[in-house]
Amino acid sequence: MTLTKVFVAVAALSAGTAFAATPAGQIAISSGASASKGNLKLALVNRCSGQLGEYANGNNVSTYVCAAAGSFANANSPTAAEYANAVPVNFTGTAIAELRLNVNGGSFASVCLLANWPTGTACAAPESYQNPATGTLAPAPTGSVVVGGLTDVEPNGFLATVRAGIANPPITASASFAQTFGVAVSPLLYGAMFNDQKAAGTLPATCQISDTAIPACVPVIGKAQMATIMSGNTGNAWYTRGANFLAPSLPNPTAATYGRRVDTSGTQASAQQYFLGNVCNSSGSIDVVPGGVTAGAVTVGNLSTTGNLRALLNGNGYAIGVLSGENNQAESWRWLRVGGMNIAENATPGTAGQTNTGTALSGQYDYWFLSRVVRPNAPVAAAFWSSVITGLGAVPAGTTPGLFRTSETSFSKGTNTSCKTVESN
Repeated sequence: MTLTKVFVAVAALSAGTAFAATPAGQIAISSGASASKGNLKLALVNRCSGQLGEYANGNNVSTYVCAAAGSFANANSPTAAEYANAVPVNFTGTAIAELRLNVNGGSFASVCLLANWPTGTACAAPESYQNPATGTLAPAPTGSVVVGGLTDVEPNGFLATVRAGIANPPITASASFAQTFGVAVSPLLYGAMFNDQKAAGTLPATCQISDTAIPACVPVIGKAQMATIMSGNTGNAWYTRGANFLAPSLPNPTAATYGRRVDTSGTQASAQQYFLGNVCNSSGSIDVVPGGVTAGAVTVGNLSTTGNLRALLNGNGYAIGVLSGENNQAESWRWLRVGGMNIAENATPGTAGQTNTGTALSGQYDYWFLSRVVRPNAPVAAAFWSSVITGLGAVPAGTTPGLFRTSETSFSKGTNTSCKTVESN
């Protein structure tokens, strides 16, 4: 009998079969927004009646396994052996015990996933997911369930050039939470803008550059200035003058970098809507500068992840970009005030108690969008997201910077289109 078991095991391995605790039919596959990844995990913890283990591959790829209590000695770094021996437990109200998630592609990847990654479109190659049995990235296992994902804006919030050749997903529903976005700059650009705006009287004469906790002392960028930076008109003042456009005391020109995100990024789509009015203007879209070009004094990024942008902003040059409000790492970049209103209680990220939501909740800051669930019209997917949304509702207010439940504020953007202006209910 022992020899027979050994023979069967060896035969299975030689055929490429991986041992896994979770049957393929109980494994959900998801791609989409990165900003909500932390809260999504908290929701899954809430919906797992056993123990949730996270098998991570970097910051943007994780597999979440709900298993019997005590399955993992350390739920944040469980082992392949523990996975093989674990008894899967379905998330409450679902037929799913494991979620394999990849958010490297940004929000629009959720749409690409449902469309099966069509070639010749804005969709990249099919994403891979962390396999807990091997500790490596692998395609979605045969028989697993595609459930879609979360998006920063609804699919129609992306430009038509991004959506070309891809059908709209069957279901786009409110995720019952929203997230803020803001403009961030490198230390050099922050200092130059601070000095110029203080000298011009835009900031009070008493302000010190260290007064990042005093909103009136934080440099301002206007919506028109940011629209100029994002514009496809690369002959405008930003591209000819570089950082001098935002800080005129600098030499003209001064080399600068716009940390543009890739077209499938929800952060990029939100910025194009908010600053350029794209997909919302009845008169048509404004051209957006392509990623990866150099024009005049400006280098334009084509950054696939938030981490790429933060690395740029932490550098020594004059750099600017749009970040979602959950970014609160203790790093050297700084938030600006957009149109005179601050996203953050302190322009220095990593500050204790930072929520990056207070002014949004009070109706003073309107650069935020309602997150949405993009999913197939299938009962298993519907039940999964219904359970997740219940779990998201159980996440205590203020747990994750930049995110807030729609029930926390009387202000709303509606549920059908992100083009709707923020107003009180």
